[in-house]
Amino acid sequence: MKSLPTMVIWLTAAVWAGIGMWFGISPQSLLSIMGVEESTPQLKTEMRAFYGGVELAIAVVMLILWRRQESFAALLVGGVPLGFSAAGRCLGMAVDGFSSLHLGLAAVEASGALLCLYAATLVTHPATGPCQQSS
Repeated sequence: MKSLPTMVIWLTAAVWAGIGMWFGISPQSLLSIMGVEESTPQLKTEMRAFYGGVELAIAVVMLILWRRQESFAALLVGGVPLGFSAAGRCLGMAVDGFSSLHLGLAAVEASGALLCLYAATLVTHPATGPCQQSS
């Protein structure tokens, strides 16, 4: 179980990086999946910059934190945005109408968030042990 947090960090960072690169290289593919049939160059640039850039940044920060032996923080950086993305999708479906695509994405994101948060509970801090606070 000791290697699970590291595996989760690398898996989550790889997914964030892969999706970020996909948005950066081919923003139109995401727009098409979401039902946007026509877009502008400005919208594609925004997709590259924000979605591609932020998702790549999450992956890079996770790996930097892991390298610094701050696995707990790396798992939070990877998992918390996934949880809030899932929550945003659920809110959107409640307010804007059901979408099986968004339900599936929310399920994947929530699963990733739970996996990251579970792995974070397994991280041992050198001074205190697993999930214990120092006095």
